[in-house]
Amino acid sequence: MRMKVTDPAILCVAALLLTVTGADTQPADDVVRVTDFADVVIDRGGEEEDWQPAFQAAAAEAYETTRPIYVPAGRYPIRQAIDLTPPPAEKRPFLHPSIRLIGAGQWRSIISQEAEGVNCVDWSGPAYEEGAVHGRLEDICLRGGEIVLNIKWHNHFVMDSCYIEGGRRYGVYAEGWSGRFLNSTIRWAGEAGIYAGGHFNNCIIRDCYFSRDGIGVLFSGVHGSRVEGCGLESCARAAIFVRHTRGLTVSDTYFEGNGYRLPDRFPFEGIPNTLHIDLNCLSICVHDCIFRVNRDDEGALISIADLRHGHIYDNLFYCANPAPNGIMLRGASETKPEQETAIRDLIIEHNHAHQIARPLAEDTPGLYDAALDNGCEFDWELSE
Repeated sequence: MRMKVTDPAILCVAALLLTVTGADTQPADDVVRVTDFADVVIDRGGEEEDWQPAFQAAAAEAYETTRPIYVPAGRYPIRQAIDLTPPPAEKRPFLHPSIRLIGAGQWRSIISQEAEGVNCVDWSGPAYEEGAVHGRLEDICLRGGEIVLNIKWHNHFVMDSCYIEGGRRYGVYAEGWSGRFLNSTIRWAGEAGIYAGGHFNNCIIRDCYFSRDGIGVLFSGVHGSRVEGCGLESCARAAIFVRHTRGLTVSDTYFEGNGYRLPDRFPFEGIPNTLHIDLNCLSICVHDCIFRVNRDDEGALISIADLRHGHIYDNLFYCANPAPNGIMLRGASETKPEQETAIRDLIIEHNHAHQIARPLAEDTPGLYDAALDNGCEFDWELSE
C-alpha cells in the first residue's frame, strides 16, 4: 500500500534534500551553453571534429554578459587551444572582466585536446601588468595538449573539483597570486602536474590528488604558499620539488611510492626523491605529513640541498618493508650544481621513523657537522 504524503513540512524537507544531494544537476538558465553554438563546430561527428570555435563563441558572449560558460555532459574534442584571455576593459577596482567555465562533473564534461604541440585551455592575461583576474574552473575534465590549463598571469584564480589529465609538459601552468586549487585530480603530466612559477604567491593547493606526474608540484619563485591535505603518489622525479622559494608550508599531506626512474616516460637528470628542497630556499615548513616509500634507493623521503630557516616536525616516515633514507642532507643542488649551497637554522624534531634504515643521512661527509655549525638543530643523530 502506497502512502500519500501531504504534510507541507515533510514536502519542504524532501525538496531541500533533493537540492542538497544534487538530484537536479542542471544549472540555472542564466548561463551560456557551449552546445548552443554547435553550428560553428568544425566537422561535427567526423574524424576531425573540433569544438574550439563553439567555445570561442561562447566565451565572447560570456564576457559580454558576465554569465558562466556551461559545458553539458559529453566529450568535446578540440584541435586548437581554447583562448579565454579577457577582452580589454577599464580596470576599475573589483570590476575586472572575469568568467566561470563550469561542467556537469569532472567525469561527465570532458574537453579533450586532440592536436599535438598546442595547449588545451589558455586563460592568461596578455602581460604581467595586465593579468587576468577571478576566473573559475569547476566540475569539468580537461585533457591533453602541451599544457592542459595555462593560467600564466592570472590572479585570484579558483579551480574546484576538476580532473586535469595529460599535458606533454604541464597539467597546470600558473604564475598568478592568491589562487586556490581545490578538490581536484592532476595526473599524467610529463614535467609537472602543477608548475607554480614566479608570483605564485599566497596560493593554496588543498585536498588535491596527484599521481603519475614527472613532478607532482614544481615550486619555482614562490612566496607564502601552502599545500594542505593533498595526496601525492607515483610521481617520478619528485612529488614536490622546491627551488627559489620563500615561505612554503606543506602540511597534513600523504606521500607514497614517489621517487623512481622511468626514463622512457619521465626523462630527467638527478636523483628521484619524494620532497626535494633544491636551491635558494628560505623558511620551508613541513609538518604532520605521512611519507611512505621513496622507490629509488639513492633518493630520500625528504631531500635538502639549500635551505635557510626551515622547520620539519611531527611527520611520520613509514615503510612496511625496510627502506634506506628518511631525511637526506645533500651537498649540491640539481638546478645549479656548481653554485654554493648551505643548510642553516633548520630545525628537525618530533618526527617518527618506522622501518627506515637511515632516518637522517648525508650524501657528502661533513654536511651534518656544517649544519650544526650553521645553527641547525636535530633531535635525530646522523645515521651511519
